Amino acid sequence: MASIQARDLRYTYRGATAPSVSGADLDIEDGEAHALLGASGAGKTTLLNLLAGLFFPDSGQLKLNGEDVSERSGRERNIAQVFQFPVLYPAMNVRENLAFPLRARGWRKANALARVKEVATLLDVTALLHQRVQRLSLFEKQLVAIGRALVRPDVSVVLLDEPLTAVEPSIKWRLRAALKTVQRELGLTMVYVTHDQVEALTFADRISMLMDGRILQTGSPQRLYEQPHTAVVATFIGSPGMNLVSAQVRDQWFVVAGQLLAPAPGVSDGVCQIGFRPEWAHVRVDRESDEQFALPVNLTGWRAMGAVGNRTDALLTLDHGGETLFVHQSGDEPPPPQCRLYIDTARMVAYRNGVLLARPTGNDAA
Repeated sequence: MASIQARDLRYTYRGATAPSVSGADLDIEDGEAHALLGASGAGKTTLLNLLAGLFFPDSGQLKLNGEDVSERSGRERNIAQVFQFPVLYPAMNVRENLAFPLRARGWRKANALARVKEVATLLDVTALLHQRVQRLSLFEKQLVAIGRALVRPDVSVVLLDEPLTAVEPSIKWRLRAALKTVQRELGLTMVYVTHDQVEALTFADRISMLMDGRILQTGSPQRLYEQPHTAVVATFIGSPGMNLVSAQVRDQWFVVAGQLLAPAPGVSDGVCQIGFRPEWAHVRVDRESDEQFALPVNLTGWRAMGAVGNRTDALLTLDHGGETLFVHQSGDEPPPPQCRLYIDTARMVAYRNGVLLARPTGNDAA
């Protein structure tokens, strides 16, 4: 397997006015499951193709295991790639498709078939080995395509370009679970491109989120969820995303709607936004204490999302001065139209000009 180090990678398509990848810095450890996450046009697939050797960077450096491969082809890098739609040979059965990369490299038939059996067992497709690919479901075809990427033991990195896009939503979890199992058991370095945050959060050890060809933040799923470095990351991740409320810093205090919310040590005065996840707050009708911050809000929506124990888990939609906020809260009945919102200030974050403030509420969220 291999580690990946990219420094200041840049790439612009011919005729384009703006780069698709702009100054990307990326470090992926040997054996890591890494996701490139972002909306359409963020530069994820272009960056993946730079890693694969399908494109060569206009500038910058790319290393595998510390060795510069910026100008080497994908074949020289020992990269395997899986695409959105499975690429298989229809005239061959599953066994022949899996064996093809090995036979093309001169493996003896007996050795190739032994390796195919190992990979088929790992992916639980042994029963399909005699099948023609036309008879397979799209889910099964993608499993076989993944198997072809894994069958060569000399592969340094496996790159996956939105491999679940064409798979039925009801069985996506099965393919994701199979991928994760294989990645862990073989210790593979995998880079997974997706626009789906659920796929990224459940598959990856670490995530790099991109926008406009730039990597906004790299970190563990928990890090990106709890301490997003930009407002873009904060609102992209989560369902719904992080709430952002207009605020000010005044005399080293965060102030919302004229009320002191929490200390802001070392933060200069000025406008900002405070951010909190829907589960980092709750609503009540009465005041909990005179000392605790309470934000007056109006309930505009209540939707049951499931159950926690014997109580309904609901998503509340709230209005605060024209700002729409969301809160997860258990309870079988919606609260009254006028209520108070209590925010867990120990977990909240704060942004100025869309960028995380250095030490919001003194909790070292940066």
